[in-house]
Amino acid sequence: MIEDFIGQHGCRRNSLQCFLSTAKDHHVLKPHPELTLHYTSTDPNNSNLYKFEDTTIRLLKCQDDEEQKQDDEYNVTILSIEKGYNKEFHMYNIFIVDKPLHHKYIITERLQDDNLPLNRIITCYKEAVEFLNAPIEEKRCSLEELRMDLRQIQLSNFESAEELSSHLQELTRRYWASTMRKQSLDLQRDARYQKLLSTSLEVFMMHHLHDEIYSVLSDALEQDDVYVKTKIDQLIYMGVTPDQLGASVSMAISLPAAIVELATLDAREGPLEKLLCLKSTLELIVAEIKGALADIETKNDEESADTKSSIESLKYTPSTDDLIPLVMYVIVKARPMRIVTDLHYINNFLWSISPHDGLSYSLITFKTAISALFEINSQSLPSRSYKVKTELPIGELFDVITGTDKDITPLDRQIHQLATMLEKSTQNHELLI
Repeated sequence: MIEDFIGQHGCRRNSLQCFLSTAKDHHVLKPHPELTLHYTSTDPNNSNLYKFEDTTIRLLKCQDDEEQKQDDEYNVTILSIEKGYNKEFHMYNIFIVDKPLHHKYIITERLQDDNLPLNRIITCYKEAVEFLNAPIEEKRCSLEELRMDLRQIQLSNFESAEELSSHLQELTRRYWASTMRKQSLDLQRDARYQKLLSTSLEVFMMHHLHDEIYSVLSDALEQDDVYVKTKIDQLIYMGVTPDQLGASVSMAISLPAAIVELATLDAREGPLEKLLCLKSTLELIVAEIKGALADIETKNDEESADTKSSIESLKYTPSTDDLIPLVMYVIVKARPMRIVTDLHYINNFLWSISPHDGLSYSLITFKTAISALFEINSQSLPSRSYKVKTELPIGELFDVITGTDKDITPLDRQIHQLATMLEKSTQNHELLI
């Protein structure tokens, strides 16, 4: 049975498939028919001859490379060996090596454009343009050509947002592939560069098409946006509280930071910027809940000398069921003008999000919250809990300050902070007098 060999530069298994598609013939070997411990490449001419010497593989002959002299020695080191099986269930060896088997795949000099900052994220148009213009000119994406293609797009030629989205995705893939082919092999294999290039192209394209696409979408979805806005106005007029929307009374805290963040949604341009706003809003909700719990546990720990519960509170993460009513409350208080349009815009015109980056979860959570707002009947909401109040009489403020109940909730913590702040403010005022 023929024993095949696959070599891989370094140990980055996730780039193995990409690498083999580029240099397969020189990295899949078969035994030499006459010489033991000798192997040849599987290209049509069997042009390369290798010899195994303990943990080293030596390149003996390369017929397809005139620059390689017979006395030049090129060796690679075997790092590890694994087993694999082909479609016929024949076993072969996979050798993980420290560099490519053929010297021509080694980049002898790192060019300036290969030293791109890859440990970053793209969040806006300015950053996208900077990234696309970072390589030297002959390796850049042709932005002027892309602009010309975008100018030729007529929205009237598309019957739906899905059809337009498919066309733009194809355009993105075309420019992604053409730009990728200009880059070094190392950069092509780098998943960070692949992701950054995809995101930058999407942001660039949607920046130039934003006004036209968003206008069409908002007109088409105006009825739904007006319906949600009317529902929000009704809930605001009623002075709705989180517990009436389904939140646990103990979690029914005001969320000022999240509300302020979501209030900026209307000013954000492009689907990525809008989705990042939703993600940061959700993170602020979780952070404020955790902060409230941590403060409560710290206070209780000081009284009981038990730090275990404090540690557990830091690990606590609200479930989706806990978050949905709070997200609904933040939407009501922030009063976004076109949130249905925004969600549809993000869902159809942002393609590089991953289930692992938290963005897709944020989108699903807000879509669920909006669906719940659609279904809610403002005239049949449950009564507000007596513990949840937007205004607190001075007598109850005094009770909160002097109370010693250990069963304190995040809501109690916020009321106590407000009461303490008012007390200190009064004391300072008296000192000034």
